[in-house]
Amino acid sequence: VATPDLLDPKSATHNTKPLLSFSAKSVALSPREESQVVATVMKRKTVTAIFLLVVLYLVIGAAVFRSLEQPHESAQRFAILSQKLKFLSKHSCVNQSQLEEINVVSAMRSGVNPVGTLTNHSSLWDLSSAFFFAGTVITTIGFGNISPHTEGGKIFCIVYALLGIPLFGFLLAGVGDQLGTIFGKGIARVEKMFRDISQTKIRVISTLLFVLFGCLLFVALPAAIFKHIEGWSALESLYFVVITLTTIGFGDFVAGGSEIEYLDYYKPVVWFWILVGLAYFAAILSMIGDWLRVISKRTKEEVGEIRAHAAEWKANVSAEFKETRRRVSVEIYDKFQRAASIKRKLSSELGFSSAPELTLPRQTSLVNFNDEWERNEKDHLKKNLILLWPLHTSTSTIEPIKVISIFLNQWTFLNFTQQLLLRDRSSLQKC
Repeated sequence: VATPDLLDPKSATHNTKPLLSFSAKSVALSPREESQVVATVMKRKTVTAIFLLVVLYLVIGAAVFRSLEQPHESAQRFAILSQKLKFLSKHSCVNQSQLEEINVVSAMRSGVNPVGTLTNHSSLWDLSSAFFFAGTVITTIGFGNISPHTEGGKIFCIVYALLGIPLFGFLLAGVGDQLGTIFGKGIARVEKMFRDISQTKIRVISTLLFVLFGCLLFVALPAAIFKHIEGWSALESLYFVVITLTTIGFGDFVAGGSEIEYLDYYKPVVWFWILVGLAYFAAILSMIGDWLRVISKRTKEEVGEIRAHAAEWKANVSAEFKETRRRVSVEIYDKFQRAASIKRKLSSELGFSSAPELTLPRQTSLVNFNDEWERNEKDHLKKNLILLWPLHTSTSTIEPIKVISIFLNQWTFLNFTQQLLLRDRSSLQKC
């Protein structure tokens, strides 16, 4: 069974991630592994259900945060306005604008929007603002421009974050799956249209287009919209978009935090953009991770092949060396056997039936060519040469000339044998 690939329109619906693989080779999976891959992908209905659950969770959180924090905010606003009017009544030398500048820091520390006036009560905890705050909690962005000040709000925020962050994680994974599925189907359709082009080129071009289109849709276009609505510069808008989608969230720039009137659905739409943008960035990072894993796997396979070839070469060299040693040992042993046979033949011709046998040194079987072995060989040859001379006094029956002739022949043979041994030794040392 071929693994689900981006190039297969049937299996593209079962891709867990928008995989980036430049290899056209199919990988065999067992039925169990294939079922695991299919099981890890969320269906569209499941993702929709999780999305609706998250939206409901945000609405409930917004309502609770509003009910806990808005009364405290209203009380703080009323206290600040009362203090301001009282101060102005006692100090006529201070005008309204100067007092506003003095009380801005105090209002912000109390969790009150300093823009609010007696006629325009701009609240930080209206329903849309509370919805946006709940969204920043479960996405772990946490801009920090507003925060709960009541004890009940802080306790609820702790519980809300512990339950909402995993729920949002499931939603983020599901949206990423759907983006990967759309990407895979798009590649499959492009392949059907351009069958003459190699799959590798189509994958590379499609991936680049996917990245560029995503950057245009989730980065460039929102930055232009924020520049128009919030009144930021192009750099500030782009800065806010990237800082938000990477979940850094410094809080120095926040959508919906300017001193302007916003539509009621503005902040919920911003949160929905954050959701899809985070899923897109997660898909891109997952794609890069899959690409690196493929490269790492191929590198490990190539290194393993090199190691296997090196081990095989080492084993072959070792076997050849052992075989060479064995052949040389056999040849040397045969030479000594022939020398012993000639000695016995000469002894029988001379009538020395009780003469000792020629003995072979132990080192011949091991072929240990060191200095001590060479000295033992020379001593052994001398010993065998002495054994050729009769030790008893029965040489009167043998002609002296014949004895001398046999002795010289044996001495010549032994010298020849020694030369053969030295030649074999030098050849082995060269090997």
